[in-house]
Amino acid sequence: MQKPLALRAAALAGAALLASCASTNRSADVTRFHLGQPVARSSVYVAPLNAADASSLEFRTYAAAVTDELRQAGFTPAPALAQAEIVATVDVGQTTRESLSRGSGLSIGIGGGTFGRNVGIGGSVNIPVGERRPNQIAVTTLGVQLKRRSDNSVVWEGRALTEGQLGSNAGAPGTVVPALADALFREFPGPSGRTVRVRL
Repeated sequence: MQKPLALRAAALAGAALLASCASTNRSADVTRFHLGQPVARSSVYVAPLNAADASSLEFRTYAAAVTDELRQAGFTPAPALAQAEIVATVDVGQTTRESLSRGSGLSIGIGGGTFGRNVGIGGSVNIPVGERRPNQIAVTTLGVQLKRRSDNSVVWEGRALTEGQLGSNAGAPGTVVPALADALFREFPGPSGRTVRVRL
């Protein structure tokens, strides 16, 4: 049985460097891992990392975007988990940071929480309560893991991250996640083990 792949913090910490103007660049930092072998296209069922989110309107929006990209990549969406050979686990996270002055840089390590066993990449929204400051930046992340249902082995996983002004369309998950899904599955399976900048 193949060992699960993981998004390794060491491989990503130096690779995901977002400039202070990233909120206006409309691009995403995309990292993918796979075994370097063709990923067999088969039936796929999209599920949330947290099962309790399955019935939420937000997850349905995210699942629809990921399902559409998987279909374009050659997979066949399955109407139920029992009818799928592959399970696509989806996780969306958002945090905020203060905008940096022009000329400064921000290094974001996508590591920390990773896919694999007993791990995740976020799942919560960290947005301050109260008055929103105009220089706050929303950092939105989409993570997807493709796993064989028969033996629970991971065949592909990836993460796409982008920034946008908090309160704008570029910082709204419902608007941003479909664009991140497109970036994540573009030229599937994509290069393994490195972070690339993809135009949204």
